[in-house]
Amino acid sequence: AGKAGYSNLLPVFVGGCVGGVLQSFVVSPFELVKIRQQASGGAVTLAVSTLTGNLGRVGLATRGLGATLLRDGVPHGVWFAAYEWSKRSMKDSSSKDSSNSASNDSAVQDTMVPVCAGAFAAAVAWGVGYPADLVKTRVQAAAAAGGVESGLVKTCAAMLRESNGDVLRAFYRGFDLKLLRAVPGAA
Repeated sequence: AGKAGYSNLLPVFVGGCVGGVLQSFVVSPFELVKIRQQASGGAVTLAVSTLTGNLGRVGLATRGLGATLLRDGVPHGVWFAAYEWSKRSMKDSSSKDSSNSASNDSAVQDTMVPVCAGAFAAAVAWGVGYPADLVKTRVQAAAAAGGVESGLVKTCAAMLRESNGDVLRAFYRGFDLKLLRAVPGAA
């Protein structure tokens, strides 16, 4: 396949982005309810009725949606493209190394290639999407607690102030724990 085989990753990337954007409209309200439950306890119905009372139906559907779109849109495209690139690279490398009989073992390849490609894709995608995940959680946590609405820009500015301008500390706090959970789950 060579390098020419990698040029067709754009449709994979675009397809992943479209899927991520579409899922955001479903996922965002559920995550808002989840955050409300985590913050105050109680049944799902209580969380939904409280949020609907505080935010209205439109607010329940849209609060944190912008950050969810950022977290799920491009990072899903990155995940699918990274997975496909990694899978193709490992298969190309394995087929070039005909002297190693284990690398040509179909059963090993059928198992290990998707596992390693999934782990690689998760790490790369979360590297892109993690800052938006932190911002989304902060926006939705404030809404779930009935706090003052703060959008993406205000939330990002507050996170930067809290970290004294350190971008990595502001937007990648807890990233190591996210990888410890996400990479094995995607493998």
